[in-house]
Amino acid sequence: MTQKKLSHLSVFVVLFMGLVIAGWYFSDKQQQSLTATISGNYDTVMKYDKYGPNKKAPVDYYTLALSWSPAFCDLQKQRNDGNVPKNQLYQCGGFQEFGWVIHGLWPQNAKARRISEHPRFCKGDLAELPEATIEQYLPESPSATLLQGQWEKHGACAFDTADEYFAKQKELFLALSLPKFQLNKSELFKWMRNNNPQLNGAYMGASKSELFICYTKEWEPMDCPRNRYQ
Repeated sequence: MTQKKLSHLSVFVVLFMGLVIAGWYFSDKQQQSLTATISGNYDTVMKYDKYGPNKKAPVDYYTLALSWSPAFCDLQKQRNDGNVPKNQLYQCGGFQEFGWVIHGLWPQNAKARRISEHPRFCKGDLAELPEATIEQYLPESPSATLLQGQWEKHGACAFDTADEYFAKQKELFLALSLPKFQLNKSELFKWMRNNNPQLNGAYMGASKSELFICYTKEWEPMDCPRNRYQ
């Protein structure tokens, strides 16, 4: 083998080993962030919720709330002097990229005019879910605290089990085509209608970094009420 070939081979070996070491490093950091997310206390305590329970409100339709993860992570860093809170490392630590993620699937009261008038905490203050249940749904909703909270506040008002609730919101989420980049409200609505014929021109809602898609009780897309509250 010539000196030139040996030199090229050496460069290749060095680059390959660098990639392997980098892969190990990021895999280890990702695992650490996952462990931090599901090993701490992620329970929701109902008495600390500012809106409280509403067990009597009817379920007339559902809202699938999606969040633009980069905006959420930027906000977390702003609130914490540029640092990522330990329980948000899985989503915001930079070891994997999240775009649109599931905030929650909300049973809604058509007559509600404020948050507290929607169904909430219908089964009271529930126990913390098993880590195995939480971990299964982190790829679409990358926060144990979020998953636990959404189940207690919203999911328990319409589903018998957390698995049924999370599976349904995942099903709706995966049925959507979503942009890989952030758009303003009008551009986002146009993109969604052009790329999701099943929405059939349904009126959606949006905030600065969230998208709301509404469904009937038979899980057909519908117009979101224009005066809706989460």
